[in-house]
Amino acid sequence: MTKKNQLLERKHIEKFQKNFTSETSNKVLMNAVTRGNIQDIAINRHILNNVNFCFSHEIEQSEVTAQKQANTCWLFAGLNWFRTMTKETFKMKDFEFSANHLVFWDKIEKANYFLELMIEFLDRDLDDRLMNFLLKNPVPDDGEWHMIANLVKKYGLIPKSVMPNTFNLENSKFLNSMLYSKLRECTAIIRKMHKDGKNTEQIRKKKMEFLDDFYRILSIFLGVPPEKFDWAYRDSDKNFHRERDITPVEFAGKYLPLDVDDVYILWSCPSGKTPFNKTYMIEHAAYMVGGKELKALNLPFKKLRNYAVKMLKDNKASMFGCDVLQESNTKEGLLCSDLYDYNLVFQKKFHLDKGMRIDYCQSFMNHMMVISGVDLVNNKPTKWKIENSWGNEHGKKGYFIMCDEWFGEHAFELMVPGTYLTKEDKELFKMEPVKLPRWFPMI
Repeated sequence: MTKKNQLLERKHIEKFQKNFTSETSNKVLMNAVTRGNIQDIAINRHILNNVNFCFSHEIEQSEVTAQKQANTCWLFAGLNWFRTMTKETFKMKDFEFSANHLVFWDKIEKANYFLELMIEFLDRDLDDRLMNFLLKNPVPDDGEWHMIANLVKKYGLIPKSVMPNTFNLENSKFLNSMLYSKLRECTAIIRKMHKDGKNTEQIRKKKMEFLDDFYRILSIFLGVPPEKFDWAYRDSDKNFHRERDITPVEFAGKYLPLDVDDVYILWSCPSGKTPFNKTYMIEHAAYMVGGKELKALNLPFKKLRNYAVKMLKDNKASMFGCDVLQESNTKEGLLCSDLYDYNLVFQKKFHLDKGMRIDYCQSFMNHMMVISGVDLVNNKPTKWKIENSWGNEHGKKGYFIMCDEWFGEHAFELMVPGTYLTKEDKELFKMEPVKLPRWFPMI
């Protein structure tokens, strides 16, 4: 026998109200919170006053980049990570790779990938969950390490001075709105062609006409990427260097001292769906036809922490992914557990463990940054120096402090070059990956 749903009755409301008014402190807190920012009121002053921007191990600091109003942190983090290696290897004082260049190619590759999926799924109902998910966000700003590797291998890299940031790189909503609209229109057209009996060859011919439109749109929004360019710099020893008629792929081959094919994605995702010591992939997330798929090894977090320390001891930065929305203060540049004492304000505990936060949609990976320093006390990390991509008006000229406890609670991913990976973990990468749905919250 099915039980009836319980009604919320007037007697319940009266009891709630009586319980609230019986505590004088509730009125004080209500007066404070209704007139101010809850984070300012709940902030833990002890943490705020007891963090200092000094680290036992750190790499040379660069001026931070600014992604501004675009969700391209993954790409900025990747280019910032590359920059640490390039500057050290070639003794450059100031240098930055062009994000505008890679965003151009990222968008057109994502458009082609999306349209190929739409051709593959021509017979799927539009209410199918995957179809609905893809149509809502056909060419998203967000991305992952494997996408950076794919783009660099195919399209190379160029200095920012050769293709500077544009308004639409930093304010992508106008570009995305145009591309989304056109891609949904294209999907409707190719589905009608299929219904009218057109074959795949005819549909793909039409698809290439669409991509010609996308190239035009992207060029108008972002500018045309150069096929070759000239560039020069003077190193810290005051030696002059010049490049003439160099292609982006040649530039990446010469000025990026990293084999992008030899970088491994490590997760620490304690979800009930992702047991440790297994590899995982997320379906339909390559975002480049013929490109490398996402493949990650899920490990206990202490292993990721150890790798980050190992790299910094060798004066090497690392790139990581996290949930930056949890327990963070953008103005102060702080990422610290218990930064806000909500328990004190509401007299109730707010707590789900890391795995439960993922499984119950409380947390997801939404930001990537660069780890550029660590403070070791008795060889154990206490806090980390983080290079963000939100401009220099936040934190200490754009750099953040990440407490070690926060790192364990809210970081999910670390990119590690193969030269640092243990033989044991490399062997685990040989396993066939478990397939996860596109909406799994680790991308």
